[in-house]
Amino acid sequence: MTNNQWDDNKLESLLHSMPKIEDNRSKEQIMERLRQDQRLKKSRRMKPRKWMPIIVAAAALLLLSLLVPSMLKNNEGAIEDAESISFEMKRAIDSENEAAEESADTFSATEAKESAALSFETIESHVVLADELYDAAAFQIGLEQSAYVVPITFLIPDSLIQSDFPKGNPTTVELYNKYAAEFPEEELGFDDYHPYKGRLYEGNGILHHQLPDEHNYDMSSSTVYNYFSSMRETFSGYEKLQLVDETGKPTSFPSVGDSKAVELNRPFPYYRYTTPSGKVYLIPAESIESVATVTQGLSAMKNVTGDIFESLVPDNVEYEVRVEDNIAVITFKEQLDVNAFEQNAVNQMIEGFMLTAKGYDIQVRLENVVQESFGKYDLSKPLPMPVGSNPTWFTP
Repeated sequence: MTNNQWDDNKLESLLHSMPKIEDNRSKEQIMERLRQDQRLKKSRRMKPRKWMPIIVAAAALLLLSLLVPSMLKNNEGAIEDAESISFEMKRAIDSENEAAEESADTFSATEAKESAALSFETIESHVVLADELYDAAAFQIGLEQSAYVVPITFLIPDSLIQSDFPKGNPTTVELYNKYAAEFPEEELGFDDYHPYKGRLYEGNGILHHQLPDEHNYDMSSSTVYNYFSSMRETFSGYEKLQLVDETGKPTSFPSVGDSKAVELNRPFPYYRYTTPSGKVYLIPAESIESVATVTQGLSAMKNVTGDIFESLVPDNVEYEVRVEDNIAVITFKEQLDVNAFEQNAVNQMIEGFMLTAKGYDIQVRLENVVQESFGKYDLSKPLPMPVGSNPTWFTP
């Protein structure tokens, strides 16, 4: 008994001699310390649930360190404070976990959308189709750059047309006279060429251009050629163009000599044209070969004159063309695997076929292709006829 009593007395003396363990921090300070503890912060790349065991262990250690001195001092108030802190800490941790999970879900959804958008944007379309005209009208115009004419299709909002033409159904000439001066030619990298000098009007289904005494369309053979090229790409809906003087009498450019109406409907094969800035356009150009028929026009796309334009057909791709049931059928000599080529190049070739055939008012169908679809096109049936080429929105 004596030894036990001595041991008890010695133990009590030793306990009294130990420094008292006190924690004078408020609940708010403890909460702030927990928020700043880097060990409790999770990595953005890890899923929130993987941190739960670490957070629970850290919370248990902190809670134990608060409860031990309180038990030694038998301080019930401290225990209640610790329990209160534990509840608030748990609620804060749960809230942060829920927020982190929502953030992770949101990030995943956003990442998926961005990935899908990037996949869609990898293929640039150079045509606009009829079923893509949502609340807009397509107006194609021939713009000039470095002595070359590029057909650009402006998509004009229906609301603007309805406001400017309350009676409805404006003609191509009326649309041109209204908007030609507003088209952002120079902003798009083209020359300031439109509107045409003089007056444009329609008579008996023929387009008339009343030329002023002073104009620069006949300065050289190249300016005359560009003038008629831009007219063809802008007013392809008219078969003929008649030049008239200020009195209304038929006239012509001196280099042409003939004052008869000029044919506007002249189909040409399409090629790739790259501007100095690197922008790619699909444009029609004359060929040294005869292109009187759609078969000839599509076949001529393989051959390029000069070094300004490029063929839209890869060098190792060969094909034959025939007309069947008023459809131009392009049959590849070796089965074409569209995935074996750069996707934009394949799309440009397909749309070049479509645009070339459009000049002859005919659709095309591809034959002997591995895939049944590519991008927005169903390759198992005739391809749609484009409404215009190289589309861009018109925002006055």
